[in-house]
Amino acid sequence: MPGGRGFGGGRGGGRRKMFFLESCLLVLLHRESGYGYSLMDGLKEFGFQTDQMDISILYRALRDLESAGLVISSWGEESLGPQRRMYTITSQGEAALSEWIESLRQRRKEIEALEAAYDAVKKK
Repeated sequence: MPGGRGFGGGRGGGRRKMFFLESCLLVLLHRESGYGYSLMDGLKEFGFQTDQMDISILYRALRDLESAGLVISSWGEESLGPQRRMYTITSQGEAALSEWIESLRQRRKEIEALEAAYDAVKKK
């Protein structure tokens, strides 16, 4: 996220994992607004083992996204049980997500070029 705030983890591993989590959350919120547990369920699509994941990690990521102005939250009123916080991507979040996706696409091209160069030498 902007300025790398809110990330820990040695040589960037923790930061990269949190960045990936936050990117996945933005994609889910790009589709539709959601609550914490519905977003947790949606993370399965991206390979997260949510049965082994602490929900507090998800809420920390959502707080970081909200602090950065990429999502907003409000209390949902339609729940029959306890009120739940609804998360929605902001226009700033949409712009950041678009930029990140384009960056990932560029990185994929670079990786494919690296693989092709490696494979070309390997075949000789």
